[in-house]
Amino acid sequence: MKTLPLFPLPVVLFPGTLLPLQIFELRYRRMVKECLARQEPLVILQARHPSTPDIDFYTTGTTGSILDWQPLANQMIGIELQGEQRVRVAAIKKESDGLLLGEVEYLCSADPVDLAPQSTRLSEIIAHLAEHPLLSFSPARVSAETADAFSYQLAAMLPFSGADKQRLLELDDPVARLESIYTLLKEY
Repeated sequence: MKTLPLFPLPVVLFPGTLLPLQIFELRYRRMVKECLARQEPLVILQARHPSTPDIDFYTTGTTGSILDWQPLANQMIGIELQGEQRVRVAAIKKESDGLLLGEVEYLCSADPVDLAPQSTRLSEIIAHLAEHPLLSFSPARVSAETADAFSYQLAAMLPFSGADKQRLLELDDPVARLESIYTLLKEY
């Protein structure tokens, strides 16, 4: 297990997706500086309630590496995270400034699943997205060669609830994730 800084937010970061953030709290500015210096990722965990992110959060999240950063006004830091690997957090330690550190277990991804055998279901999902009256979806916005990458990209861009996105993140099987996305779309 590896110890990494934890960043509970009311958002889910999926592997292979990008997340822009503006960092303003001192503890998280320190976290960003240390991650950059050590060239190590941080862990984004979804907070169950935005008012208590440090206390009540899911323990399955995603590591994110800082791709880019820039200083912003008022001593804030703008960063762009690249989602990498799903992790489960075990032991959690709170530092004196409130920064959370966690022992993380990397969750194995399923073996890559080629999209070709899933083409019928994918066509149905894409057609449903393109015809949905509340979404402006273009298939060109998704580029992936595996079911894992495709399902993560769809889950990140679609306006599902935080709880639904968390359930999608926690699914190990990319085909099951795509089926869940299809079910959610029919209900949306």
